[in-house]
Amino acid sequence: MLIANYVYMTRSTLSPHVQIYKFPMTATTSILNRITGLALSGMFLAGSAVPYIYDDIHPLYQSLSPKTKQGLHGLLTFPIVYHTFGGIRHFLWDAYPHLLTNAKATKSSYVLIGSSIVTTGAMQWLFESNKESNS
Repeated sequence: MLIANYVYMTRSTLSPHVQIYKFPMTATTSILNRITGLALSGMFLAGSAVPYIYDDIHPLYQSLSPKTKQGLHGLLTFPIVYHTFGGIRHFLWDAYPHLLTNAKATKSSYVLIGSSIVTTGAMQWLFESNKESNS
C-alpha cells in the first residue's frame, strides 16, 4: 500500500524489476532461520520465567484441548528442528564449500524446509503414539 501511495503521489512508475522480482528461496530460509533463532531465545526466556509466573503450570497445560496441545507441541518443536537442520547445513557448507553454489543452495533450502516439516510431524506422531501406549 505504501508503494502505491508513493507512485500516486509522485506520479511515477515503478521500475520493472520491482514488479517481476521473485524473492529467492535462499533468502526465505535465511530469514526463517533468524526467526526460529529468535523463537528459541524467546522459548528459553519464557521457560525460565514460567516458574515465577505460575506456581504449577501442569493444571493449565492439562486444561488445554488435545488439538491445542498438538498445535503447541508443533509450535515448540518446529523452531528447534529447523534451526538445528539449518545449522547442520551451514556446517556442511563450511566443510564442503563446493556445495555452496546458487543451484545447490536453492535445492538445499527446499530440502531444509521439507525435512523440518516432516521431522516435526514425525516427532509429534511419536509423542502422541508414546503417550497412547503409556495410557
